[in-house]
Amino acid sequence: MTKLFITLLSVFFALQSTAQKTITVNGSAKTEEGKPLPKASVKLHYIGLKDTLRTTTNEKGVYTFQNVLTRKAIITISYIGYKKFSDAYDYSNATVEELNNEVIMTVGDNLLETVTIESSKIQIKEDTVSYKIDSTMFRKNDNVEEVLKKLPGVEVDKDGNVKAQGKDVTKVKVNGKEFFGGDVKTATRQLNADMVDKIQIIDDYGDQSAFTGVKDGDPTKTLNIQLKKDKNKGIFGNGTVGAGTQERYLGSLNLNKFNNNQQISFNGNINNINASPFDFSRIPGAMRSIAGSMMRSFGGAGAANFGNNDGIGVTKSFGINYRDDWSPKISVNGSYSFSEKVNTVIEDIYQEIPSTKPDSTIFIKRANNDFSITDNHRFSFNVEYKIDSFNYIKFNPGFTLKKVRDNYTSSFGTTNPKGGLLNNGFDSTYNKSSTPNYNGSLLYNHRFHKKGRTLSLNLTAGNSVSTSDDDIYNNGTNANSPFPFSINQNVNQENTSYNYGFSASFNEQLTKKRGLEFNYAYNKRFVGNDRETYNVVGGQRILRASQTTDFENIYTTNRFGVNYRITQKKYNYSVGLGVQPATIENNSFTGSKLKFKQNLINYFPTVRFAYNFSKSKSFNLNYNGVTNQPTAQQLQPVVDSSNIQNIVYGNPDLRPEFSNTFSMRFNNFNFISGNVFFSNISVSFTNDKIVSDINIKPGGRQETRFINTNGFYNINAFYAISKPVQNRKYVYNYNGVINYNNNISFFNTQKNAGRNWILTQRISMDYKLKKWLETSAGGSFTLNDVKNSLNTNSNNNIRIWGLTHSSRLFFKYDFIFSYDVEKTINSGFTSNVSANPLLVNATLEKQLFKNKNASIKLQALDLLNENTNVARSVTGVAITDTRTNRLQRYFMLSFVYRFNKFKGAASGGPGFGGAPAGPSGGMRMGGPGF
Repeated sequence: MTKLFITLLSVFFALQSTAQKTITVNGSAKTEEGKPLPKASVKLHYIGLKDTLRTTTNEKGVYTFQNVLTRKAIITISYIGYKKFSDAYDYSNATVEELNNEVIMTVGDNLLETVTIESSKIQIKEDTVSYKIDSTMFRKNDNVEEVLKKLPGVEVDKDGNVKAQGKDVTKVKVNGKEFFGGDVKTATRQLNADMVDKIQIIDDYGDQSAFTGVKDGDPTKTLNIQLKKDKNKGIFGNGTVGAGTQERYLGSLNLNKFNNNQQISFNGNINNINASPFDFSRIPGAMRSIAGSMMRSFGGAGAANFGNNDGIGVTKSFGINYRDDWSPKISVNGSYSFSEKVNTVIEDIYQEIPSTKPDSTIFIKRANNDFSITDNHRFSFNVEYKIDSFNYIKFNPGFTLKKVRDNYTSSFGTTNPKGGLLNNGFDSTYNKSSTPNYNGSLLYNHRFHKKGRTLSLNLTAGNSVSTSDDDIYNNGTNANSPFPFSINQNVNQENTSYNYGFSASFNEQLTKKRGLEFNYAYNKRFVGNDRETYNVVGGQRILRASQTTDFENIYTTNRFGVNYRITQKKYNYSVGLGVQPATIENNSFTGSKLKFKQNLINYFPTVRFAYNFSKSKSFNLNYNGVTNQPTAQQLQPVVDSSNIQNIVYGNPDLRPEFSNTFSMRFNNFNFISGNVFFSNISVSFTNDKIVSDINIKPGGRQETRFINTNGFYNINAFYAISKPVQNRKYVYNYNGVINYNNNISFFNTQKNAGRNWILTQRISMDYKLKKWLETSAGGSFTLNDVKNSLNTNSNNNIRIWGLTHSSRLFFKYDFIFSYDVEKTINSGFTSNVSANPLLVNATLEKQLFKNKNASIKLQALDLLNENTNVARSVTGVAITDTRTNRLQRYFMLSFVYRFNKFKGAASGGPGFGGAPAGPSGGMRMGGPGF
């Protein structure tokens, strides 16, 4: 009877359990930035029972449990690289469906999780540092520029210029192909951070080196942005309109259509806030070095060479980029960009020219005004033809055109130490110039059937004709003459430059680990200067034969080289020698019709060693030699008196410079701690350095000549340390540059050695508090110390302290407030130009719509109205302090709309921060869109 009762009771409770009500439980898991975590492991365990339910989150980070008992349970969520989440829930009184609170996952802190997430973030190879980009490194709607600011060893200044391991990044690629002609700022500001899979910083030795594996010369830094696979097919873009006080305005439109290998992009902009979407300072192609030497120069205290930061201007620009695979064998990409900038620069200059004689120091004050209109056109194109697995051709034509209309005026006065006036006066120059530049290269690579045997041939050519028309007026008084002087000149110049070259590289694999490379290069460079100078008297032009020239310089080189290399698993090295016979011809077809010819031989030893300790640690040692040619102005055999206070005499006997550079680099990334260390040091010696010999004449007039000399050398060291703490909640960054220059100059024909130390140290801290706060603070110190052997009166010591702080705060209802503060404390400048500005900028943004793909921004720039630029230039001859106007306080209200539609993604959501990142002059806008 008892057994029967127990059996019936067990059946009863079993039936009750079977009949117990069940429910559905839903929940979600996201990162601190609000991004979903797909495929996270989720477990539901009943308290007091052994039963456990398991599932994973979907692509939106959502999980669902069916048939959940109405009782207490524990939910556990796990995801690689994040802390495990666990919490108790009571479903006893639940009905049909229960929705759990959204779970915010934070980055994990146990050893296994840290290794898993950090090891994939940075990989260090011989010539490439690769950063894996994940959702913890950016906020919604951030562009690539914001990501770069967080990468160890990478610096981004206020104007969007990028440095990596202490060197300027000069070219950008997207998925390995040039984007907008390699314009760095265009890509980093146009592409959104959530599109990026990884970012690579590459030491680029050129296309021929990439094929042969032989690295020759000094590499440039190239940025490659690798997009996520699901972001390679879709339409995205943004538009911005803004208006502000002081009649400030901004309008921009960016459109992009990506269809895997086909990419079409458009970028248009108009503004008067000094925002420049394109960077035309990088001239592509074979004529880069020649065109760079043909830029207009006034010389002396009247120099007018200004960056985009200085002045106040109006910019109009547009550009288009195209890339496609026309067939499985043919790939093309190209771009066209145009910009018109109207700019006004106002300068106050104070120059001190010390003397070894007592009471002979002179002081010069200048007030300059430069109004210019500059048009820039840039076109580049690439065609790649993969004939078969053994043959490859690449054709790269390009064109640039720069037109300048410039109205430059300057008033000056020169005094002695007692305040006595030596001279004063007024200068004005009206200039019209045009510089078209055509260039192209043709590369052919061939692989033989024998493994390791290759042949690479490269042809380059370029042509540029720079024309200018200058109307120059000088008047004033001189203490040595009772009569005022007045000179009106007209100068017409036509500088013609062309070059062409051929290079060949043949590689032979001797054994599995040994190889031999033979190379040959031929280059011819022509620079012609046709200059006519006229005195203008009573409206009539009178030719000045002594300042009129028809001159040409021809530089021809043949270089023969051989390199032997060893490749091991852990290390590789190469040694070689290059011999370069050179011929320099100078011909003058006016005056005495001079002809001059000289023969030179340069030797180029090559030493390269690389040791790869692991994927995260490497060491490199390099040596290379390079020549540098004198400019047309330095070579011309006539007097240039366009600036009567600084008469310039060219020297057709100048030889090219030859520099020897030794460099070492060590990089290390610790997988477990996340610590990053980058360092490099280089030493450069230059023979036949081209320097100025400046003579000061009675009354303060200056004469400049050019000569070759030896004794110049430079030592440069850079380091960067990044140290994350508490699972990257805090990130500390330390970096610094130490530079020593032994500069050689001549003053009144006497040699001077200027020993110049430049020391810069920076420390910063980034702090991230969950979803609502992102802040950083930093400090820097720069010391610029100069000691001169000839004239100790020109010794100088400058100290600059910098303090920075910025934050972004994220509030309810999609409000974002951001600000940045920068204080500069200058010591050692002349009181006439000294400034210690405190710059304060702030932005209040309201994100709109469900997908937050639009926003309204109210921005306040330079709240204290202190934005200005102070700079000092110190040579063995003079100390020059300059104060330049920049854009100051204004307020702007703007509307930004972003859109994107990628394959498999809904329309809307984050697009990209494609408008300019902010006006120049230290005014960083908060949030994307500016």
